[in-house]
Amino acid sequence: MADYIYIDNYAKKGKIGISLNVFDALVTNALSNVKGIALSNAHMKKNQKIRLNRPVQTTIKHDIVHVWVAIDVIKGTNIQDVTREIQDEIANAFLIATEQIPFDVQVKVISII
Repeated sequence: MADYIYIDNYAKKGKIGISLNVFDALVTNALSNVKGIALSNAHMKKNQKIRLNRPVQTTIKHDIVHVWVAIDVIKGTNIQDVTREIQDEIANAFLIATEQIPFDVQVKVISII
């Protein structure tokens, strides 16, 4: 497992290394933009419909950033819409920050609460 992913510098004078910690921060910020997500059961508010079950796991393998998010969803919430919104938000964050990094985002619904 790699700690950095390298991309060509725009000035063609070398490569830029982007750390795994940067991708973790991008995912965390992207999840904060999704409405209705709470970090734990103790912090859930009245209008929140999704709870992050475990921390987000981000790895780099074969120059591809893999993101795995586990969530709990409140009964009656459309699971496909929730997972699509999370995937889209993370994809937008990666595309805005890096433009050319290949990535894979997996959202797993652990339980319906």
